[in-house]
Amino acid sequence: MKPLTTRLILLPTLSSVLLSGCLTGGSSTSGDGNFTISGTLIAPAGITVDSDVNDIYASYTSNSNPVAPQALANIATVHGYASDSGTGGRFSGDASTERFADSGDTDDYFSASLQAGQVIQLQVVDYNGNDISTPRGDLDLYLFTPSDTNTPVTGSDSFFAQYETLTVPADGDYLINVRAFSGQSKYVLQLLSADATAAVAAPDDFVANQVIMKTSGSTAASAKAAGMSIASVQSSQGGPDLVTLSRTNVSALAAADTDPLRALSETLWEKRQTLIDIKRLSAEDGVEYAEPNYIRKPLSTTPTDPKYAQQWHYRNINLPAAWDLSQGSDVIVAVIDTGVYLAHEDLADNLISGYDFISDTSTARDGNGIDSNPDDPGDSSIAGQSSWHGTHVSGTVAAVKGNSKGGVGVAWSAKIMPIRVLGQDGGTTYDIIQGVRYAAGLSNDSGTVPTTRADIINLSLGGESSSNAEQQAYTAAINAGVIIVAAAGNSSTSAPFYPAAYDGVISVSATDYNDELSYYSNFGSTIDVAAPGGDASADANHDFRADGIMSTYVDDSSGSRQASYNYQMQGTSMASPHVAGVIALMKSVYPSLTSSDVTTLISTCKITSKANDTTCARDNQYGYGLIDAYLAVTEALKLDNGGTLPELPVSLQSDPSSLLFGSSSTSLTFDLSNGGGGTADVTSVTDDADWLSLASTSVGSDGLGTYTATVSRDGLEDGSYTATITATDDSGSVVEVDVYLQVGTASASETLTQQYVLLEDADCTDSDCVTAAVFANSDGSYVISGVPAGNYHVVAGSDIDVDGYICQTGETCGAYPNIGAIQTISVSGNVSDIDFLVNLTSGSSASASAMSRAAVSGKTADSASTASKAVAE
Repeated sequence: MKPLTTRLILLPTLSSVLLSGCLTGGSSTSGDGNFTISGTLIAPAGITVDSDVNDIYASYTSNSNPVAPQALANIATVHGYASDSGTGGRFSGDASTERFADSGDTDDYFSASLQAGQVIQLQVVDYNGNDISTPRGDLDLYLFTPSDTNTPVTGSDSFFAQYETLTVPADGDYLINVRAFSGQSKYVLQLLSADATAAVAAPDDFVANQVIMKTSGSTAASAKAAGMSIASVQSSQGGPDLVTLSRTNVSALAAADTDPLRALSETLWEKRQTLIDIKRLSAEDGVEYAEPNYIRKPLSTTPTDPKYAQQWHYRNINLPAAWDLSQGSDVIVAVIDTGVYLAHEDLADNLISGYDFISDTSTARDGNGIDSNPDDPGDSSIAGQSSWHGTHVSGTVAAVKGNSKGGVGVAWSAKIMPIRVLGQDGGTTYDIIQGVRYAAGLSNDSGTVPTTRADIINLSLGGESSSNAEQQAYTAAINAGVIIVAAAGNSSTSAPFYPAAYDGVISVSATDYNDELSYYSNFGSTIDVAAPGGDASADANHDFRADGIMSTYVDDSSGSRQASYNYQMQGTSMASPHVAGVIALMKSVYPSLTSSDVTTLISTCKITSKANDTTCARDNQYGYGLIDAYLAVTEALKLDNGGTLPELPVSLQSDPSSLLFGSSSTSLTFDLSNGGGGTADVTSVTDDADWLSLASTSVGSDGLGTYTATVSRDGLEDGSYTATITATDDSGSVVEVDVYLQVGTASASETLTQQYVLLEDADCTDSDCVTAAVFANSDGSYVISGVPAGNYHVVAGSDIDVDGYICQTGETCGAYPNIGAIQTISVSGNVSDIDFLVNLTSGSSASASAMSRAAVSGKTADSASTASKAVAE
């Protein structure tokens, strides 16, 4: 008899894995079987790697000399490594596997053509020693203009800070310098567009070799203790405690004589050395402060912009037009998932009371069983390795609008009821049933029900096995008036996936930027509708960002939770809340909306991209089509008005909703139309870029019709550019058209450093279940040989600091079949095509994609000290 508590798989989920076993280039020598498992690792779009990491097996090109920096596109994400001294093999136990065992990798230099207002962000992964076997490192960030040494040298050089951030002061070619001040650390360096994060003021220029400081002790003694290159100390007229330090004998610094930056530019080297000396001095006892001697100029700042521009997926479902009609007010959506980070700045105002139904205290990670607190403590014991799945899903449903933070939710006036059922090891059928019954206002193990039941339930979870108990629970909830939406699964298979495949549950497949079925998405006869789930392996709009789904997230890489955002997550888990949010918009204008109403509207193609298909031909990829938010709300308004559509306001719409100029196109057209009611009168069609111009091609007196957008690349540096075309009607209706331009040959990097592929025993319950490990080839292909018959998981990742672990923050990580969608592979013969994406794990506010899988437990510091990679003879 099957146990009632059938284990379900969290979508997505992944964990830190100990590198062990025997690594070879072609196959593993572990095991007594004769079978093979083979496949290819897929590189994430827009991610590149520092070309001189510590792993001796990784491809190597030094970027330690500013004369030969590593070239980057103007929008980029780099994962790298830096150290102030040699590691000596103390991490791996074998110095021969560490590139910087004998000497440090103090400086990494990158070159890029950047625009004013761009933000450069450095995440110092090991800044406080949270990684298992790694001492803490202090990395700093510097920005130079090598062609003009009279411009400021900007630096971000806090002590042991997790993030260092700079703003680009003007258009131009720059050198970016990641420098190890002390210790060693992995890092994630991001070059963000000007609208990607809050503005940071660019520092003023300063006088090289001078420091202004206030001290309560002996300045000379402090300077000597700090190891500074100060030859004289002069008091200013400000008093005995305010002094100006002049470093006059710079040539006496023997170590600096060989610094390659000094060979490039004495001025740049002196300015950076001044900032380094200031940092050293500020740490000395008796020094109240130490500062540059600034050359005062007017400060330049950039405005604070939300991340809505990154939410391309909303335009793909015609959502902005729907917001003119509904925002989801007075609707409750239950998100049954890992819980929610309740203090998130972009969610807190839209959260109502929920419940935690995880009954197993060993997996709950909150110290108890079921309780009334659905706050998500994380599903991994290792900092930076939790999935924060429910928080991301909740943000897509109803992130707060208008608070100048992050993006917005599909139904940004709806309320979220967080129900926690997934913990460290996923969740069980029994606990999920209790959560469903609670959300529906039915009896459950908590002994209580919510004051007002949920209108909609989102389930971004599931498994391949069906359960009579689950079907009965969903049927009961639907009979109680709840509409249930679920993810179709990420295994790229037609096999049914539950709960999405149950009767009455709306099953959602995932699409990418081009509205095509995402490579990982399940398909088949049980699919009802499609919605954006993203594809982090692609960059179809050429904005140098992976085409994942941008939503709320949590950064706990420091050991404590902080609100964050993530645009790299992908999956049907991300598609399902789009549909749940759209149904919330419908329910808001037609409170009597039922599950039957929604399924009828879907199955008749009235609220999907197939609305104009007279045959309404269902297919196994998209079901009845891609959800259309505007059509969905108008149909709900029709139901609320007795079957007749009430008079609607003007709703300007554009076809297409974005213009992709790529690297060669100069002119593209778009059509403005009125998708609503009333009479349109377009008062303006404008753009916000000097390189973009607009012309009327075939436009009527109402301003509707065809427009031509033309771009000029003259004078633009190579890189990626974005702009917005805004059309406005006199009634207040507005439609925006995203414009993407590429100049030159710059493209998103899709490079992988050395990847290690691990085979795990899926039936293992020990702390270490790895049975074999192999190198992936440079093209991502791999073969694991000598595999006995049995059940397995395949995971992969990088180890750029050579501490014996993959899947840590600042490294790549993935699992079959999809990042965060681990599936058991049954081996009874040779198995091929085990292909999957390996993505960057980071706590960064713009690219965080850390995942965790508790099926393989995190290792302790003691066990980490013996971890190493062994190369087969």
